[in-house]
Amino acid sequence: MFGFFGIGRAGRKQRDDTATDFASLPSSSLPLSTQQHTATHRELVRVVLRDTLRMNGIPPEWVGCEILTRSRSVGDPVLQIQVLIHQWHEGLLRYAPLIQQQLLQALQRFDPATDHSRHTVVWRFSPACECPYTSMPEPGYWTSATALPKFDLSPSDLGHRDNGFAPTQQGHWR
Repeated sequence: MFGFFGIGRAGRKQRDDTATDFASLPSSSLPLSTQQHTATHRELVRVVLRDTLRMNGIPPEWVGCEILTRSRSVGDPVLQIQVLIHQWHEGLLRYAPLIQQQLLQALQRFDPATDHSRHTVVWRFSPACECPYTSMPEPGYWTSATALPKFDLSPSDLGHRDNGFAPTQQGHWR
């Protein structure tokens, strides 16, 4: 009824289409001020990721990143941070949530004026990352207690010594 004022179903659809069209534009089609702001954020993410890796002792050549820009409205860029694994290491997967958390916290510290919690972090694996696994385990692997590695003590030449301490023994610690 009030479509000619830009309100109502027709007007809302027209505005939604405009927002969707803007969100699908590549970052080079964004306004110049938004492009400069986005370029600054991209460089900030690269520097902060490199610093986060360095602080945790992870070789920087193991992990890289690509940053894509998504915008829901004019002047409101949201970054998709794609963390690219170049070198396989079990610890990267085990500690990925902590690495991601540290990255986002560091971004917030360096640029408190921007809400970095809206950014999306995606983990990708390079085809050359040398993952040692070539096939999936049996379906029961995921729910069995044997999926966890066992702690085995190797025999020691010094095991016969009595130094006043109780011997180390295996146990079920859960």
